[in-house]
Amino acid sequence: MRTAGRDAAKPALFNGTSKAAAVLSRAQETTLAAVVETFVPGDADLARTRELVAGAVDRLPSHKRGGLAAVLTALGSPVGGVLLAGRPRGFARLDRGARERALRALARIGPLRPAFDALARLSLFAAYAVDDGSGRSAVWTRIGYPGPRSDVAAGDALATVPPPSHRISADAVVIGSGAGGGVAAALLAGAGLRVVVLEAGPPFEPVAARQREAEAFRDLYLEAGLAANHDLSVAILAGACVGGGTSINWSTSLRLRSGVARSWSAMLARPAFAAELADAYDAVETRLGVTVATTHNRNNAVIADGCAELGWEARAIPRNADCDGDRCGYCGFGCAYGNKRGTARTYLQDAVDAGASIHASTRATRIRIAQGAVAGVEARGEDGAPLDVDAPLVVLAAGALRTPGLLAQSGVRSPHLGKHLHLHPTSAISALFADPIETWHGAMQTALCDRFAESDDGFGATIEAAPSHPGLMAQAMPWTSRDAHAAVLSSVRNRASLIALTRDRGEGAVGLDERADVTYALALGDARNLAVGLAAAARIAFAAGAQDVSTLHAEPLTLTAEAATPAGIDAFAATLARYAERKVPLALFSAHQMGSARMAADPAGGVLDPDGRVYGVEGLLVVDGSAFPSASGVNPMLTIMALAHRATSALIARRAASRSSGSPVRSRS
Repeated sequence: MRTAGRDAAKPALFNGTSKAAAVLSRAQETTLAAVVETFVPGDADLARTRELVAGAVDRLPSHKRGGLAAVLTALGSPVGGVLLAGRPRGFARLDRGARERALRALARIGPLRPAFDALARLSLFAAYAVDDGSGRSAVWTRIGYPGPRSDVAAGDALATVPPPSHRISADAVVIGSGAGGGVAAALLAGAGLRVVVLEAGPPFEPVAARQREAEAFRDLYLEAGLAANHDLSVAILAGACVGGGTSINWSTSLRLRSGVARSWSAMLARPAFAAELADAYDAVETRLGVTVATTHNRNNAVIADGCAELGWEARAIPRNADCDGDRCGYCGFGCAYGNKRGTARTYLQDAVDAGASIHASTRATRIRIAQGAVAGVEARGEDGAPLDVDAPLVVLAAGALRTPGLLAQSGVRSPHLGKHLHLHPTSAISALFADPIETWHGAMQTALCDRFAESDDGFGATIEAAPSHPGLMAQAMPWTSRDAHAAVLSSVRNRASLIALTRDRGEGAVGLDERADVTYALALGDARNLAVGLAAAARIAFAAGAQDVSTLHAEPLTLTAEAATPAGIDAFAATLARYAERKVPLALFSAHQMGSARMAADPAGGVLDPDGRVYGVEGLLVVDGSAFPSASGVNPMLTIMALAHRATSALIARRAASRSSGSPVRSRS
């Protein structure tokens, strides 16, 4: 995605006002096919690329698909040809040069920029991610990408069971099987409760074994990897499979910085919070086998080597995985080798061993609440069959983008529900080196530089390495023409990807209806901090020997090694700062979503109490990133797990105390 910093008002294209048909007409399909052909390189498998794009459009939410259809109608008309390319012909009848002019013109029209972003993202990802059906691709050969490995041993999958099509009962229902849900399920089942886990996504192991980027994004990521905010300025990556984000993330296992932990303690009016969280971190790290990385692949070595040359500190990253050199690098598609200890291999397995049942491809639709207390959960299986689970306790861990809507649809009311969304807006620099980097090989994230993280009162940027495979790289690189984009992608084997991740003060919101639309605009202060982080990443790359560095702006800034003198890099940083002030379009990503049902000291400040319990509802606990009081500033997986451990352990202790005293077991006792 390429646009950042626009006003938060939703363009009509994607706010559901379009009356376009939900299914593309033949004329719209013809225009879409021509658009795809214009974006993608000449050596792409055009038929399979078009097929993948058409399938992705079919999976878009109906209001977004309708908006895209309206733009395709405009592009396909002679009037559109005149306005965008100076030719009175529909898009499919234009020559290549005119089509490219039309697409560049489309990108310059503010309200239509999201359409350009959507079409570019879909087309370029598909062209570079799809194979010919046998694990090969002419595009991959050109850029030096090896494709899926052939030495994958079939691993044992976590035991899941089909949901019964009738009413069942349990002591506790856990909605979501990711970082928070996995921990809660294990602790509750270990305490002797009958636990049912409902996971909307499928098992990840079959997809992981095939190691294909296009398939993994389609099957394992939220909205098939197409999730984004309201104007598509932030591409959102989130897990939607058994194990959630822990199955497809990059294994980074960081604790909150001490200043953030103290601020949360103050916000929650809980002086012991930081100490309680530290104890929970200890327990989670032990179960996950977290160890500090001892070696770096070439992508991460850019950070380590560049910081050493600059005299800056670079830290080795704690990880919940034991990666085996260049054999690894594909676990954004699910680890095929069993080296990553996500919840499926740890806490969920513990839960199953203790008697819990896990139902994959089963979506919770409503939490039943009666007289202020939880009564159970309504859900539907993959085939649409209903499932009712009667239970006095529900632990909700559907993620910051789905938990608020499920709470609202279940009758929970709070002015904070769906608000205060933080995304850790992230962008990158692409650094060209003389020797191969191959961002797709080796342990994915092992080094970081947080020299600037504490700036601006702790809202600065952290620099990390981003593992990249062709589809994700292709959709991130700015597109101005087919040949120019293909030329840049031809050099990706020798390119390092360094990201700047910003702890955002700015907030967005998640819609509370079934569409769950995300509204988010990059705040100016966050844009400034991001610019500082990108400049620092460039300094690191040049210190490590980069030949040139490019940003992901729509018209990228590029600096060569010859021009990267101290004065040249200072000028580059100053230009980045000016771009931030002017809101120049920039590719932004988010793999971290937080705060949309936040904890607070009282109901006036949030949805949850400091122990994760929903204010006003007995027996309802939330243990995912939506509970964060503010942005964490670090990869949130470990903190989600620690908060879930803390909240669930406290719940179990309260139940035990109530039983020993002979009083009724209540979730708030």
